[in-house]
Amino acid sequence: PPTHEELIRLGLSPNDKVARLKRLRKADDVVMAIEMSTLPARIIARPEAVGDSLYEYLDGIGRPVVRALQHIQAINASDEFAALVGIAPGTAMLLMTRVGYLEDNTPIEVTDTYCRNDYYDFVAELRR
Repeated sequence: PPTHEELIRLGLSPNDKVARLKRLRKADDVVMAIEMSTLPARIIARPEAVGDSLYEYLDGIGRPVVRALQHIQAINASDEFAALVGIAPGTAMLLMTRVGYLEDNTPIEVTDTYCRNDYYDFVAELRR
């Protein structure tokens, strides 16, 4: 069942089912991020069919994500996440939480990406 946060972010009811994808993102055979995506189950009947790119899968079924809101925050690595990415527990990580939306503004995915701090750099350009 969806968590309370997933209910709110995806606009679901408590009886709705969700599909969850958990993937490890690598560069040069080093796990640099843990990506956990949640979508309404009616969108993904078979999560194993998704492949390497969730957005390519959604494009292929006629449900392209056209915009997303992304929040970035610092967290300390849990024992589980530290073991998966090869860092010490408690080491700082970046948590990027993204909510993707369809063209009609329906939220379709929530993705939490837990990133090693030595593989990611956040840059923002602001103009006036």
